[in-house]
Amino acid sequence: MKEYEYLALQDHEFIEMIDAISRERNTLKVKKKTEKRIIIACQVAIPVAFIKFFVQQQDGNLNVQRKISWWPLFAFTVPVLLALEGMMIGISFVVDTQIYYSYILIALTWVIAIIFLTYQIFEELDLILKKLYRIEV
Repeated sequence: MKEYEYLALQDHEFIEMIDAISRERNTLKVKKKTEKRIIIACQVAIPVAFIKFFVQQQDGNLNVQRKISWWPLFAFTVPVLLALEGMMIGISFVVDTQIYYSYILIALTWVIAIIFLTYQIFEELDLILKKLYRIEV
C-alpha cells in the first residue's frame, strides 16, 4: 500500500479527479465510488486489477492510500492456462504422441501474457499519477 500527501485538497475533489481521469481512458472503469474511497478496474478485455484509493484529511492536507488487488489477474488467466493445457493433453491423447515442448510453450506464453498485463497496470497507474503531479506536496 502506497501513501501520498496532497496539499490543500478536499476529499471529494480528489475522488472527482480520479473519476475524470478514469473516464478518459478505455482501460479504466470506475467500479465503486464513495465519499472517502474509489475503486477502479484496470481492464484489457478482462478486469486484470482493482486499484483502490482511500482518502482522509489530516492537518489541512489530504492523505491518499493506494492499494492494488491482483486477484483478478490470476483468477481470469489461470483458467485459460488450464484450458489450453487440457486441450494439448486431449490432442496428444487423440494423436497418440507425447509433445512435451508444447506444454512448455503454452506455459511460457502465459508468463509473457502476465508480464504484459502487469506492465499495462503500472502504465495506467503512472498515467494517473502524471495527471495528478501538479498538486502533490
